[in-house]
Amino acid sequence: MKGIARLVIAYACLVVAGCSQQALFDKFTPHPEAEQAKQVLDAVRDRQFDAVKGHLAANLLAVSDIDTKLTEVADYFPEGAPVSVKLVGARTFSINGHTTYDLTYEYQFSKGWALGNVHMNKQGDAALVDGIHVQRMTQSLEQTNAFALGSKGFAHWLMLTLTVLLPLFCLYAFVLCLRTPIAKRKWLWAVFTLLGVVTLHFNWTTGAFGLQLLYVQLFGAGWSQLIYGPIMLGVSFPLGAVWFLYRRKSLMQATAAPESEPGAAAAT
Repeated sequence: MKGIARLVIAYACLVVAGCSQQALFDKFTPHPEAEQAKQVLDAVRDRQFDAVKGHLAANLLAVSDIDTKLTEVADYFPEGAPVSVKLVGARTFSINGHTTYDLTYEYQFSKGWALGNVHMNKQGDAALVDGIHVQRMTQSLEQTNAFALGSKGFAHWLMLTLTVLLPLFCLYAFVLCLRTPIAKRKWLWAVFTLLGVVTLHFNWTTGAFGLQLLYVQLFGAGWSQLIYGPIMLGVSFPLGAVWFLYRRKSLMQATAAPESEPGAAAAT
């Protein structure tokens, strides 16, 4: 019964976390730009190019073979009516009254999937499209970015092992610090043992690495995943734990020295 209860609690936590991410994603989705982007993609898919041109920025309208370009983009959509369409990406960037939007929709068809991306610029009240991209896919983003161990290489296993072992190493140093007699700043040392610096990020889906030099990470490792996005692992050098283990003996000696002085004076 206890095991079942733990599974129920774990499942509930995952559901709550997923709902929280979805609610946050919905909150930051720009309107009516999101609806406009979907209208443009649907018009491209239906090859209603005159309707598409009504949303295009001047630089795209100036392209001499714009109809040919739109036809090439439309060809990336699988044939037939979509089974489902959902927003899977929404980014907004504003500076000095100029706002850009990057919106991505996932289309499910009976014979495959497609990702449609629309980039928009807004100055004043009008948002105009200056980029349309469509990518055909064999499966959904959730399936593509799901955690899986099959057919993974050395880099995946190495990063996964470090993500598991580094927090354990930091916790070991933390507990050892609490049990070590230190006269001054013991709690600072304890907190320091849990920190890692210089983080190496790893994209579980693509296998790509990224390095952040000015970065501090709790427990020296961790993972994150935005809704519909890839799992990102991050490992850091456990500076606090390593430095404490290196200094532990000298810290104990510095604590023991003042305690021994009264006894030595009395013996004299």
